[in-house]
Amino acid sequence: MTISRFVQLWTHRYHKYTHIFKAYWLGYLAALKFLLKKSRLKKGQQLVAIIRTEHFGDIVAAEPISRYVRQHYPDAYIVWFVKPVFHELVDYNPSVDEVLKEFCVTQRRVILGTGVFDKVFELQFKNNNHCPKCQVFIDNPVAESRGINVHTYFHFGNLLEVFAQTSGLTPVKSVFPANDQPLLYLQDKHRAKVDSLGLDKPYIVVHCQSNFAPKDWPADRWQQLIQWLSVNYNFQIVEIGLKSNLNIGTESYRNLCGQLSILETAEVIRRADYFIGLDSGPSHLGNATGTFGIVLMGALTGFDEYNPYSGGYGRQENAVLVRKKGLACAELSFEFVRDEVKKILVE
Repeated sequence: MTISRFVQLWTHRYHKYTHIFKAYWLGYLAALKFLLKKSRLKKGQQLVAIIRTEHFGDIVAAEPISRYVRQHYPDAYIVWFVKPVFHELVDYNPSVDEVLKEFCVTQRRVILGTGVFDKVFELQFKNNNHCPKCQVFIDNPVAESRGINVHTYFHFGNLLEVFAQTSGLTPVKSVFPANDQPLLYLQDKHRAKVDSLGLDKPYIVVHCQSNFAPKDWPADRWQQLIQWLSVNYNFQIVEIGLKSNLNIGTESYRNLCGQLSILETAEVIRRADYFIGLDSGPSHLGNATGTFGIVLMGALTGFDEYNPYSGGYGRQENAVLVRKKGLACAELSFEFVRDEVKKILVE
């Protein structure tokens, strides 16, 4: 073994085992905190965990579960486990008493292993329960027993229905038994930020790039669509997301990518006349804020046709899902998408 290889190996091991030590330390520290919290609860009051740590569209889709759990456990102290980058989606939820910003799944395993929680509602399955640094996967026995996994989940309904079944809250392949419209809890600071942007009404929000390439529509067709919208309609076109892969020269286009938090982005979408985007996190923000959605979709990893949404988007009362059965999103032609969009904007 060469010196450089030896250094690489032990550097990797140092970071790995430091990470694992920190996960255990934070796990036992949090468990102790929850044990103290539990000791202060009223007699009969339960400590309840809801676990949905990622992705942000999934967390938005799962929001009705917090209300459903609160309805069934009105006196419980409810803790939502979430990755730190997404905590703002849960911070202001009145059905949740505390947000745990999860360090990694090893920390969670330590906390839950102490038995401090009276009820645990696990809204994810094995592929979401993985820490690459610890090289640890956590199984969800409910999901396993029901055959819900990354290859089958959309056979069990929309995301909300899948998460409710994965947690054991509802029977297999059942509809969600309560209000299924996801909500967001926007604050004055989010409104003030968007006020400061000086957006011109009317405007259309577009989201053109997801975090999963098979869901995407090619950049050149987005450019065609935005150019067509600019020529034929009196809308400002506002792009949101982490980053843009477009080259747009029209004056009616504005790029806000990478400039806003998730809830600031939601407020931009809320004020828009239309949302045009992909099956990705921002489309769930559109559903939750009530902005009419035009969502480009396609066949996805074994699911020829699926519907991830509950509420207004799911019933297509407040959205149109633009797709052709069996075709990937990238296979949708510009002309097909343009004509579908035109039908909505004319009405």
